[in-house]
Amino acid sequence: MSDENGGGERGRIGHEIFDQVEKLVNEEGLSRTQAFQRVSDETGRRAGTVAANYYRVARQRGAQLQPRTPRGARARGRADGTGVDAALAKAQEALRELGDVVRRQEKELESLRAQAEQYQKLKALVSKSI
Repeated sequence: MSDENGGGERGRIGHEIFDQVEKLVNEEGLSRTQAFQRVSDETGRRAGTVAANYYRVARQRGAQLQPRTPRGARARGRADGTGVDAALAKAQEALRELGDVVRRQEKELESLRAQAEQYQKLKALVSKSI
């Protein structure tokens, strides 16, 4: 069971994916992301799996790849500190909201206690009259 390159079956799919993506990028002018999605749709594999296979084979073949850049708010926060500030602001807002809820519940409890006291008085009056 060896392939044409003498490397065996293991890793064959990765090389096929790499070749498919390269063909789509070069012949149809798709971005790699678009090519990953197209191969994903055609093969039933997840786009992330296609991308992982592509980059694994690209590294094996010595391709010069751009360094990975972090994405999302968490990554930006680590880079420039704004994520920490945003998280603190969010936490402070959540604590304010929680404080408001607790205050409303305290007022409601006071009202319920007063109603319960009135109920007990009425109950005592009714039981005396029976």
